[in-house]
Amino acid sequence: MREITQGVYFESGYRSGNVGFAVTEEGAILIDSPMLPKDAWDWLKKIGSVTRQGISFLINTDYQVERVLGNCFFPTATIAHQLTWAEMQRYDEAFLLRYISHYKEREASAVDLSKARIVLPELTLTSDMTLYKGERIFRLIHVGGHSPANIMVHLPKERTLFSGDVVVCSQHPSLAQANSLKWLQTLEFIRSMEDVDVILPGRGDPCDVKSTEVLTDYITRMRERVYEHYSSGYTRRETVDRVKMQDFYEAPRGQREEMERRIRGSVERVYDEFKKEAEKKRR
Repeated sequence: MREITQGVYFESGYRSGNVGFAVTEEGAILIDSPMLPKDAWDWLKKIGSVTRQGISFLINTDYQVERVLGNCFFPTATIAHQLTWAEMQRYDEAFLLRYISHYKEREASAVDLSKARIVLPELTLTSDMTLYKGERIFRLIHVGGHSPANIMVHLPKERTLFSGDVVVCSQHPSLAQANSLKWLQTLEFIRSMEDVDVILPGRGDPCDVKSTEVLTDYITRMRERVYEHYSSGYTRRETVDRVKMQDFYEAPRGQREEMERRIRGSVERVYDEFKKEAEKKRR
């Protein structure tokens, strides 16, 4: 766990993604939750080591299962976008069992996921919202891009931005549920923010605003490569087999299969975007 600025903490060591929190006089404000129970217990201990005020709220930056499944381990109300609440309505017991079964095939550490359950957000927003807790200000900004429900948490006084998966550093992003053009617009918006010195990404290490240019380049290059194949008449399957993005980042040890799966899902999504846009023009 790292203290980014006074009372603002960040953890990048959990398999399900980065999490963070900010201490206030009225309790800690958490940003996302670790998915695995052992990580959740570890995170609770770390939170308790720096504050005795308890937890005031937990904010989910989107509806990805790895972002929300751990909510059940944290005794507090959850805040998310309305689209997250709506998507989580689908996470019934059958869905959860399928997800856990699939995850166990890839992660031996997931054996205790049977203890997890879905907890819906208690508070939702449909546009930007500001939360005041003690001396801290939390701006919840709905941006979309990586998913329709993406929100970022901006602490203007601390010049710090919890971006969720809208920003990932030094690794392949997932565009499997993305609007790639919207994502590019969101990254441009982040670069226009004057009161951000540090970005705490959904995955990877803390970075600065300029670092988002690499992600913009990645998404732009993927769009170009996919469109080249789409416009040449290749099918989606052929495009997935031909478009490679491995020249951007090497796969961490033991994660090559996951990286390949992420790239393939991203290419499929971008191909479908071009196909849908072409169908609209033909109507």
